[in-house]
Amino acid sequence: MTSTTAKHWTAFWLSPIIVRLLFLALMLGLAGAAVFPVLSTHLATGLGISPLWIGLFFLLNTAAGIGVSHYLAKASDKGLSRIGILWVAVTISALGSIAMGYTTHYGLLLVVGMLWFGLSSTAQPQLFALAREQVDDQHAALFQSVMRASISLSWIAGPPLAYLLFEAIGFTRLMWITGGMFFISLTLLPGLKDSALVAAQQTPLPANRRIKWLFIMLAAVFAANSMYIVYMPLYLRETLGIMGIAPGLLMGLAAGLEIPLMIGAGAMAHRWPLFRPLWIAVVGGAVFYLGIYLFSSFAWLLVLQIFNAVLIGLAAGIGISVFQALMRDRLGMASTLYSNAIKTGGLVGAGFGGLLAEVAGYQNVFLGSLALIGVAILALWQCAHPRHNVLKSRTEI
Repeated sequence: MTSTTAKHWTAFWLSPIIVRLLFLALMLGLAGAAVFPVLSTHLATGLGISPLWIGLFFLLNTAAGIGVSHYLAKASDKGLSRIGILWVAVTISALGSIAMGYTTHYGLLLVVGMLWFGLSSTAQPQLFALAREQVDDQHAALFQSVMRASISLSWIAGPPLAYLLFEAIGFTRLMWITGGMFFISLTLLPGLKDSALVAAQQTPLPANRRIKWLFIMLAAVFAANSMYIVYMPLYLRETLGIMGIAPGLLMGLAAGLEIPLMIGAGAMAHRWPLFRPLWIAVVGGAVFYLGIYLFSSFAWLLVLQIFNAVLIGLAAGIGISVFQALMRDRLGMASTLYSNAIKTGGLVGAGFGGLLAEVAGYQNVFLGSLALIGVAILALWQCAHPRHNVLKSRTEI
């Protein structure tokens, strides 16, 4: 790296706007990581809500998140201020966090939760879209990957801290802390500006086909991941007899390994064909879920987290950049489709995994995850197929 290049990269990463966007991503990630891990425990143990109604709560809240973020993404791509959306979304998220801490009636909690999920789900994709507009094509993939890595970093420490605080000070005070993180995020918004937007043009039909297949591919990947996250702890406890903090060790190791993979892939993305990192991701996923099914040694489960990190690190870190490359004039919608693919996968995985666990046992849940990776491979092949070729310089398989 020449002296001039080094100065260029140093100036880029130390730019006040770039630093502020990265800190925003970290704070929003920490706020989400403080709520999601403990919410189901609070509903069950704190409020005495049955599993069926807990499932309905998450189903309706996730649907609200998808619907609201999708609507606002379309509006932002037509010219509605992204900064304005972020102001509203983060403010409502802060107030909604505190409200959830005090709400004990199920119906009212459902309304507050849908409002919270709907607006908090909007903040992150709009932040990614705003960030993409601040950088040129050379820096885009790496910057998006570093932002995504910031969120992954928050999920290494966030869930353990959330459970620690939940046990020590209770759900209400934890929600005050969460609200405080959202209020801190508000202080970072002044000074950020929308880029000059033009009316979005209709995306050509071939690109639309690619976008649909890419959505299916990422949804399948995160459905498989959702099944693993939900049922792996039960598999360790009930089938393998491994107790204690073993699930946390596996999740934390995978999250830690994802970060350098995301950053490295982002740095190399402009040199690779567009879909190459995603091919590596799904191959890693196939190895991971097959290994989880076949091996019962905890040492092997630890080793296999390398392939889990390859799957999630590349799919999450590069997936958003691929969406944005296919939808250059609709960046808000691109970021939201990426986010909604993850949420849709989570819904599918929870339902499919529950059915498999009930009728076939916890171990066979991972065969279901492997089957979903097969779906992801087929969808990626369709997405990268030459007959859908747009962006010829970077969309070769």
